[in-house]
Amino acid sequence: MHLVKWTRKNMQKIMVFVIIFCMVSFVIGSVGLKLIVGIFGGNNQLIATYGDGQKIKSPDYIQAQNELGVLRMLMADQLLMAQSSTGTTGPLLVHLLFPDSQFSAQIASQMKQAVQRGQLPISYEELDNFFQQQPERPEILWLLLKNEAHQAGCAISNETAAQTLRYVIPQMTGNQLDAAALVNQIISRNNISEEQILQILSDLMSVMAYAETVMDSQAVTINQIKAALGRGKERIDAEFVKIDAKPLIDKNIDITDTQVQTQFDTYKAVFPNNPTDDNPFGFGYMLGKRVQLEYMVVLMDDVSKQIEKNTAEAVEEYYSRNIARFQTTKPSDPNDPESEKVVKTRSFAEVEASIRQAIDAEKALTQANILFNEIKDKTESGFETLNFDEASVGELQKAAGDFVAVSDKLSEKYNIPIASGKTGWLDAATFGQDKILANMGVRRGQNTLQLSDLAFAAAEVKPQRQRIGIPSVRVWENIGPLSSGYYSKEDSKFYRLMALVRVVGIQEATVANDANTTFDTQGIVLGDRQTEDDTTFSLADRVKDDIRLLAAMDATKVRANELATLISIQDWDKAITAYNSKYAKGEKTAAEEDAPAEKDAADSQRIELGSVKQQLRISQGQLAMAKQMMLQNPASARYLQEQLTGGMLTNQLYALLPEDAETTGTTQTVVAFEPQAACYVVKEVIRQPATTADYLDNKAKAALQLNAAESAGLALVHLGPDNILERTGYQPQRHEKSDDQPEENAPTTETENKES
Repeated sequence: MHLVKWTRKNMQKIMVFVIIFCMVSFVIGSVGLKLIVGIFGGNNQLIATYGDGQKIKSPDYIQAQNELGVLRMLMADQLLMAQSSTGTTGPLLVHLLFPDSQFSAQIASQMKQAVQRGQLPISYEELDNFFQQQPERPEILWLLLKNEAHQAGCAISNETAAQTLRYVIPQMTGNQLDAAALVNQIISRNNISEEQILQILSDLMSVMAYAETVMDSQAVTINQIKAALGRGKERIDAEFVKIDAKPLIDKNIDITDTQVQTQFDTYKAVFPNNPTDDNPFGFGYMLGKRVQLEYMVVLMDDVSKQIEKNTAEAVEEYYSRNIARFQTTKPSDPNDPESEKVVKTRSFAEVEASIRQAIDAEKALTQANILFNEIKDKTESGFETLNFDEASVGELQKAAGDFVAVSDKLSEKYNIPIASGKTGWLDAATFGQDKILANMGVRRGQNTLQLSDLAFAAAEVKPQRQRIGIPSVRVWENIGPLSSGYYSKEDSKFYRLMALVRVVGIQEATVANDANTTFDTQGIVLGDRQTEDDTTFSLADRVKDDIRLLAAMDATKVRANELATLISIQDWDKAITAYNSKYAKGEKTAAEEDAPAEKDAADSQRIELGSVKQQLRISQGQLAMAKQMMLQNPASARYLQEQLTGGMLTNQLYALLPEDAETTGTTQTVVAFEPQAACYVVKEVIRQPATTADYLDNKAKAALQLNAAESAGLALVHLGPDNILERTGYQPQRHEKSDDQPEENAPTTETENKES
C-alpha cells in the first residue's frame, strides 16, 4: 500500500500513539525514556563483563551517564575537592569520574606542588605513573567502583547523604542556594525523585568511604602519635665552637694524576650534594641532564624609548575613565567606624605620575607583543608544512628560522635592540643560578610555567609520557614570549624584559668518560654586558677542589683536637683566646670590631663560642625526602641543603647525650661534621623533651600527617585506573560491526578505541 494512503487511513491510531508516548515521556522523564529506548529499542548491547560474570550493557551505561550527570548538578566534584585538605582520595576521584570538571586540570599540578613542599610523601615517579595511565570512561569506572563498594558492604544511608547536602550546599554556594532548592531544580529538570537523587549521592559517598577504609587499613595509633610528637617536638640546645675547613684549603698542594683518578672513579656514578654514611661529604661527579638554548631578548626600557609619549589630554582622559580606581570609601568620623561613609577621591595631581607610568607600560607591552608576534611568524613559518609530532630533529632544525638573522632584521625595522645568541650547556642547578633564566616564565591561564620546567621537559622526539602539568616541548620549538627581569648591581637598577627561547640541544644525565671533561656554562648575555666570570666547567678542577677539601678537613680535625686539649687544661674562654692568638690575630680591637672590612685569611680562622637554641630533630623519613627532592629537582638543591645539613647536625648533637639523659654536662667533645666540612668542639648539649602541652596542641595534626604519610601512596595504587580494571576483573567486549547493522548509541569498548 502506498505510504501516504496508509498514513491517511491510520491517522487516528498514529495520533493516539503519539499522545500516549508524549504523556509517558512527560511522566518518566528523559532518564526513564533513555532506559526504555535502550531496553526495548534493540540497543541492549553487551559492553563488558566484570567480577563473577556480571555484565555491563548499554542501559547500564546510559544509567551511569545519567547518575554522573546528577552528581555534577549536585556539585559533587567540588565536594570531593574539599577532601584535598585531608587526603588525596577526593581529588583522585574527581580526576577519574569528572574529567571535564573545572578542577580536573589543576589536580596533577597541585599534587606535584604538594610533593615539592614535602606535604605528600610520594615520589614524582609515582605521581607521573598514575597520571600517565589512560583512564577508562568515567561511566565504566563509576559502575565498577560503585559495585566494589557495595560488595564490600560499605553503604552510606540516604539520610546521611541528605544531611551532607544540607550542610555543604550553602557553604559551596556562599549561602546563595540551599539543598532543598538544588534538589528541586534537579527533580524538575530530570523528572526523578528525591529518593533517587539521594541514592546516587549515597553511592558516591560509599565509594569514597570504601576507598578511605582501604587507605586507613593500618590505623594510626595513639602510641604512634606520641612517638612522632615525642621525637618531632623534642628540642635541642647546644653550645660549641665551629672550626671550618674551607679557610684551611691550600690551593698550592701537589695533586697527582693518580689521586684525581682514584677520587673520580670512586664517585663518578654518584650525583653531588647527597651525603650518606659511605659518602659523608656528598661528593659526586655524575653529570646531570643538560640543555642548550637559543634566545632572543628585548629589554622593556628599549621598547619604551620607541613609544609615543603621552599627552596631557590622554592622561586626563585616563583619569576620568578610571576614576573608581582612585576612590576609597572611609567613615566620615575616623573615631567611629559605624559613622556615615564618604567617598574620597585622590586628586589628579597626586596620581598623574603613576598614570603616565601605567600608560607607558601598557603601550610598551603592546609594542613588545607586536614585535614578538612577528618574530614567531618568521621563525615558525617553516613548520607549517611539517607534521610536527612526527618530524625528525634534523627536519625541525632545517625548518626553524635563524634567530640571529631574524633579530638583526627586526631590530633594524623597529629600532629596538634584540639580544640573540646561544647558551652553554646548563644543568638544572646552573640554570637556577642564572639571574635572567631563573625567573623566566610564561603565563598559561591562571598559572605561570617556569622556563626551567619547560626546558628540561623538552625532548628530541615526541614523548610518550610527559611530566604532569608541563606541556610537551620539542627541540627547536619556540617557547614564549617569556617575561622576566633581573637586578643589575652595576647600574643599581631592575630591568624588565621579554624573551623567546628554544632548546637546541639535550644531553641526558650520564657518567663522564674521564675527569678531563669540560664544557661551557654561559647563560644569557645581553648586549655588551659580558660576564667577568669564567663560565667553563671543568670536572677535573672540581675533583681537585674536593681533594684539597679532604686535606683541609684533616687539618681541621687536628686543630679541633688541639682546642679540646687546651680546654681540658684551661677553661673555655682562655682556650679560645689562646687558639685565636696562634691561628688568627689575637683579640680584636674595638676599631676592628666595628670595621666592615672583609676577612683576610687569618681573620677567617678566628673562632668563638656559638650556640643553637630550640632545634627540632628531623626524622630519617624527612631526611630521605629532602634528599629525594634534591635529586628530582636539582635547581632547589641549594635551598634544601641548609635544611638537610642542619637536621643532620642536630641529630649528631643529640647522639652525644647519654641514654635518657637531658644534658651532656660540660664537655669538650670533638664532632667531625663532613656535610658542612667543619669540626665542632661541643661544650654542652641540653635536651628538652616534648611536653604534655605539645601533645595536646598537636595530636590532631600529627594524626592527620601520619595518616597522609601512610595513605598517600596507597591512594595512587587503589584508584589507579589499571588497578581498578584488574582487580574487578573488567573484560571489555569486542563487537564486529556489519554494513547492514550499524551501531547506534552503544559506546565503543576500550579495545575498539585502541585499535581504531
